[in-house]
Amino acid sequence: MAAETEIEGQRLKVINTHLQAFFMINASSNDHHTQRDRVEIELRKCESATLMGGDFNCAPGETLIEQFRRTGFQTSQDTRPTWKRMPFVIDHIFYNRFLRLENCCVIPTVASDHHAVRAEFSFVM
Repeated sequence: MAAETEIEGQRLKVINTHLQAFFMINASSNDHHTQRDRVEIELRKCESATLMGGDFNCAPGETLIEQFRRTGFQTSQDTRPTWKRMPFVIDHIFYNRFLRLENCCVIPTVASDHHAVRAEFSFVM
């Protein structure tokens, strides 16, 4: 799912996704990468400021972050676990070169089995 908006005269595209958790069925998204590849195709089309957030369901050792980095997107954080069941960083906010990360934090919540990820960005002029 994607939407576009304008903030202070700057275009911003926002993408939300939720990928399958292959690690929960003793598999890996490295081996079953069709969903990741479809997302990568969309990221390569982005020619303005873009944020993509969601539950990427990647276990340690899977290469999703590197795959998206090759498209010009980086994650706002990849060290603090976001899943309560195991110490995995599976929730991300990715951004491209048109945005500068100002702040990011993982916020514990009782409303989900995931912690919330909050990030603040500014436009690169």
